Parts: sequence; structure tokens; C-alpha cells
Amino acid sequence: EESNRLKSAFLANMSHEIRTPLNAIIGFSNILAAAEEEQEKQEYINIIESNNTLLLQLISDILDLSKIEAGTLEFSYCNIELNDIISEIESVTRYRTESNGIQLIVQKGLPSCLIRTEKNRLMQVLNNLLNNASKFTSQGSITFGYKLCDKELYFYVKDTGCGIPKDKQANIFQRFEKLNENAQGSGLGLSICQLIIEHIGGQIWIDSEYAEGSRFCFTHPISC
Repeated sequence: EESNRLKSAFLANMSHEIRTPLNAIIGFSNILAAAEEEQEKQEYINIIESNNTLLLQLISDILDLSKIEAGTLEFSYCNIELNDIISEIESVTRYRTESNGIQLIVQKGLPSCLIRTEKNRLMQVLNNLLNNASKFTSQGSITFGYKLCDKELYFYVKDTGCGIPKDKQANIFQRFEKLNENAQGSGLGLSICQLIIEHIGGQIWIDSEYAEGSRFCFTHPISC
């Protein structure tokens, strides 16, 4: 009975989250066909593209979550130079943050760090945390990086955004949990991040004060 209840709740949430961007895509596509001014058309196109991206991310998140729980999500481990990955993520993130007037600060804890990890999943977690930081930071800075602590790596993404109230932090990694219901996103990203980090043998948590920004941290086992 509990399993059926959880499944029903999941399907209800998923149905609601998918319909939201889909209704926007259909609605503004119909309006676009009747629009005459170029500026008006471009506004509708931008809205449609934004919701296309949101819908695609939502479907990807749902598929990832299902694969993780079914044990079918692929994890392909390889040796990587961590600083190269950090630089790659930085180049993608910097354009988005600086175009919004947000300073991006990158801190590499070691001059060189060769680790064995799941490259794509590690990048997925970091990109998700940085996207969240960008979403809730209107001014100031976003800082991300890593440092070596004992026999594991300690990663962090901190911002000067709105922060998360203490009473909501306990649920922030739950499925479909959203701090701001009006913000774009599926509410699945942090849940997937937690599942990925735990799968590779680490832990993830949040340290945040309301109105003083957020700091998401996670660990990664290492032989460096």
C-alpha cells in the first residue's frame, strides 16, 4: 500500500511538472502563429525555447532517477585530471554568470589532481549545483572548487543568493522539493545529485543561512 501511494504521488507530481512547460509551449506556439510584429514574435520564441529546455531537462531527470533506482544507470569510471574538468565547467558557467553581472570565482585546491571517477556524473552534479546557484543569485558572486581533506576530496559551491531557511533544508534533497515554486526546474536535480554522490561513495549536504547565501558541499573518495 505504501509503495502504491508513493508511486501515485510520484506520477501526480510528474504529470503536473510536465504539463506546466508543455502548456506554455502549446499556448505560445498558437499565439506565435497569429503574431505580426517581429519583436512580439521573438518574445514568444524565447518563451517557447525556455520551456523546451525545461521540459527536456525534466524528462532527463525523470529518466535518470528511474535508472538509478532500477540500478541500470551506467557508471563508467576512468582516470581524469580534475583541474581539466574544473576548467571545462568554468568556461561554460562563466559566460552565463557574468552576462548576469555575477562574479564567478574558481578555487583549485591542488596544482594537479589525478583521480578515478565517473567523469560525466561528477560534471552533472557540479553543473546542477552551479545552475541552482545561478538561479537564486541576483548579485554578488558564486564560488566553486575543491580541496583535499584527509583521504577524500571536498567539493563546494557557494553563492551570495537568497539562502535557504533552516526549516526547509532537511527536505531540500527530496524529490520534487522546490524552494521557490515559481522558479524553473523539476525539483529532481538535488535528489539525483544525492543518489549519484552516494553511489560513488561520498556524501552531500547543505550549509545555508537565510538571506546570506547557500553552500552545497560533497565529498569524493580519492587516491591522489
